[in-house]
Amino acid sequence: MVQRHQARAFNVAFHLLRNHEDAMEVTQDAFVRVHRNLAGFRGDCAFTTWLHQIVVNLAHNKHRWWFRRGRGLTDSLDERLATDDGSVERQIGSGGATPDAEAAQAEYLTRLDRAMGLLSPKYRTALVLRNVENLSYEEIAVVLRCSVGAVKSRILRAREALREELRNKE
Repeated sequence: MVQRHQARAFNVAFHLLRNHEDAMEVTQDAFVRVHRNLAGFRGDCAFTTWLHQIVVNLAHNKHRWWFRRGRGLTDSLDERLATDDGSVERQIGSGGATPDAEAAQAEYLTRLDRAMGLLSPKYRTALVLRNVENLSYEEIAVVLRCSVGAVKSRILRAREALREELRNKE
């Protein structure tokens, strides 16, 4: 179970938390909870939807924990060693693109990553579940415990905010 679903669970956690260590912690905690509560899984939704719901809830709990303890006011030495500006280093595979095209894409990905970081957690969560995890609107609604209409609205507002942020930085 862990081998089959760990990568997707980690992806969701990482896109929401934007921190490797915290995403690993949330992913591990999610599988512990799944193991403890597997007998209580009713099958009302797909297993992956249930797992995503657990990961999203734990990630939101981690956000609340950060907020209460002033996470943004401290620096992690591990993060500062990753790169000079504290961001995760990206590598773009060589697909025959020219160096200037690769540089432009790397710059765009950096801008997109920063813009995603500015979104509110509820918008970022909906967008990550739709565009990164390719969940349907109905599955996202189950994970987020809201209506399909609310999911569509959050995704629309998140995309509009991203467009606006990326347009402002040009």
